[in-house]
Amino acid sequence: MKVSERLSLNNEETKQANALTKRIHLADNTYSNIYLSNKYNYFSDMPTFVLAYEEQKLIGLTMLYADDGPDEEVEVHLVVDPQFRRRKVATKMWKHVKRIMLQFGYHKWEFVSEKVFLAKNPDFLANCNLTVVKEDSDYYMRTKQPIPLNKADNLNQILEVKILAENYVDQVAKAHSNAFGEAIATSTKYVKNALADKDTTSFILLKGNEVAGYCAVDHGESEDYFFGLLIDRPFRGQGFGTFFIKKMIAILQKEGSKVFALNADVDNKAAIHIYEKAGFKILSETMYLKSQESH
Repeated sequence: MKVSERLSLNNEETKQANALTKRIHLADNTYSNIYLSNKYNYFSDMPTFVLAYEEQKLIGLTMLYADDGPDEEVEVHLVVDPQFRRRKVATKMWKHVKRIMLQFGYHKWEFVSEKVFLAKNPDFLANCNLTVVKEDSDYYMRTKQPIPLNKADNLNQILEVKILAENYVDQVAKAHSNAFGEAIATSTKYVKNALADKDTTSFILLKGNEVAGYCAVDHGESEDYFFGLLIDRPFRGQGFGTFFIKKMIAILQKEGSKVFALNADVDNKAAIHIYEKAGFKILSETMYLKSQESH
């Protein structure tokens, strides 16, 4: 078995990673897809992917999502082909992963899994010396049959959904900072990175000239994935969120998109309600696992 590190994946590696993910979903009844880009990582030169190969076949994949500095946690997505488990594949990848994180000053990390996998593998947590961080769970939600926007909706008269342009970046970054509690510099970088990504479409919700909402959509192989979705505080509680997501879906459907997905914090009942009103259904629960090594 050969293990290698990558800053980013080329087309062939991305194709193999997607095929590996499909095999894992089929075997484990899982749903969440690993984000196959280093676009949002804090250090642009930090190796993001660790790949394990058996001859020419990709049998293991690890992705490090580290969108903040070394004082914050790294999300570690580590998966192994079901046919090659219990062969130390994960252990060998982890040696590379840990060295990368420590080299860039990261000492805190969480592993990402799904509730259904943990239920099917009850000894996994104890064997790996991991504990579930209950307050960090979120739902993976998806729809192939979104509920369409009512053309008679009065919000059609006062709201507009547009593709994000450079002149709105500062307004969006301010709204993003308010919504997620990020430093304005972090939010600005996040919004600019999404805008520059050729595989992402960034939308804004406008009321007049004011930015009422923002969302980026990653165009993956099997779905359009909504992330960074927000309605700015002064505009909440008025149905803007449901309108925004339905309008974005209508625009994307005209371009041929058929499957839409997102994640929602388990405790964010308001957001879950908005997504359900747009036709999304909860398919799985993402769990975050802490290691005693992480401190």
